[in-house]
Amino acid sequence: MVKYFLILIAFITFLSSAAGKPVSGLLSAPKIDSLQIVFDTQQLVLPGESFHIGIDAYYKNGKVKRTVGLKGGTVWWWKYKVEVTGGTDFGGRISVNEALAPPKGKYIGIKAWPRRQPEKVKELLLPLNYETKINFRPTVAFDKSPGSQVKGELVIEFNNGIKRICTNLRNSKESANYRFYTKGGSWKNGKFTIDPDFMKIENHQSSLIVRSRQNKSVADTFLVQLDYKHAYDLQFSGSSGMSGFSGSSGSSGFPGSNGGNGQNGESGSDGPDLGVWVDLYRDSVLNCDLLYVYAQNSFTGEEFRYLINPEGGSLTVNSHGGSGGAGGAGGSGGDGAQGSDGRKWIETRTEKKIVQKPVTKKITKKQTKKVTNADGKEVEVVEDVEVDEVVMVDVEIDVNVNIEVQGPGEDGGDGGCGGAGGFGGEGGYGGNITLYFTADAMPFQHLFTAHSDGGSGGMNGNGGSGGSGGSGGNGNPNGRSGVAGQHGPSAMGWAGNGQSGQITIQPTEEFFYYVIDNI
Repeated sequence: MVKYFLILIAFITFLSSAAGKPVSGLLSAPKIDSLQIVFDTQQLVLPGESFHIGIDAYYKNGKVKRTVGLKGGTVWWWKYKVEVTGGTDFGGRISVNEALAPPKGKYIGIKAWPRRQPEKVKELLLPLNYETKINFRPTVAFDKSPGSQVKGELVIEFNNGIKRICTNLRNSKESANYRFYTKGGSWKNGKFTIDPDFMKIENHQSSLIVRSRQNKSVADTFLVQLDYKHAYDLQFSGSSGMSGFSGSSGSSGFPGSNGGNGQNGESGSDGPDLGVWVDLYRDSVLNCDLLYVYAQNSFTGEEFRYLINPEGGSLTVNSHGGSGGAGGAGGSGGDGAQGSDGRKWIETRTEKKIVQKPVTKKITKKQTKKVTNADGKEVEVVEDVEVDEVVMVDVEIDVNVNIEVQGPGEDGGDGGCGGAGGFGGEGGYGGNITLYFTADAMPFQHLFTAHSDGGSGGMNGNGGSGGSGGSGGNGNPNGRSGVAGQHGPSAMGWAGNGQSGQITIQPTEEFFYYVIDNI
């Protein structure tokens, strides 16, 4: 293949020389005839944000090549030079300067050209988008009543028709371009809260105003017309009694000391007595009947006011006694100390001992020897021979021996007794609740529920564990182990619960008059 390619070049060179034309023009890459900067109009051009562009290159041979990122794009961005006025470029991603805020009436300029053909430069002037409408809408259902929280989102519409939804208004990045104002409520942590005090709300209306920082002419008012159809809950409780402290543990010794008794738990305090007054009136603004409720804590004088719509509203009142404190656990008895080992000393004693000693004895042995008999022949004969021989014999002797002797071991200490557990505190009494209804409010007493339960008694404390007896010391004989201490007494169960308070319903005179201030 290389051979044929070289022949082709030689042939082209020959033809070019014959025609008087240069060779380079025949082998150079095709030239770009024109460029087009591609911008998807479904993108937003906003300060502090970014969008993408692409480049279509049109060649004289009719081919079109696109940059990566576009559909079918294969050309890398390093082949092009891009300059941005009012922003920066990174591989076709254009970031708009934050300093261009507010964006209305402002533009961002883009120049692009092939690095080898700067004369083919192409320019694009893009107007910045801006908000034309914003709308706060709730995302979860809520009661139209004082104290209710409204969680919502912002729907933003821009001049090119694109809509953007901000769902996390707690996120400062999403909500930073907007200001939130309230009337008859508050804005905190991305939630709108209707004021808990209806007396601070004018004409039963609470509103949230959202205004754009980028285009101050764009704002939205989210208005809540209160209907007071809410299940209100007024809760009171006496304070819980403190739990008793546990008894201190005894220390080890001869014997171990006793554990301390657990402290008794405190009794719970009583729930406060409550007075609740209810009157019915006709509200001219809402054009419906409302129940005006006034409640007072007789212990503290604290006042509470509610408006309740009989068509869906209600009030539950609770005054519970405080729980009794738990009794403290008895302290553990101290362990008995270990008895000391018996004293040791060395004694020298004389003992009999059998040892072996060598002794020389005369013994007779048979011995064979050769002699000449009467016939002159040499023959063997056996005769007895007495010889000396050393043998080992057992001999009893007296020897001095050093012996280690130990006295008796000391007895271990007895364990201390565990402390008694403390008694739990009694539960506090439930508060007395009196409900007062005017004659026209009396038919709606079924919308009011009162509870006055006594507090639960505290749990009695457990007795402390008796201390372990100390082990006796080693000796001759060994010391006796100490006796384990007795466990402290425990009162099983709980202290008594507090009694429930009385709930009373009584009539009362008209006391509320609704006056509209027209000044």
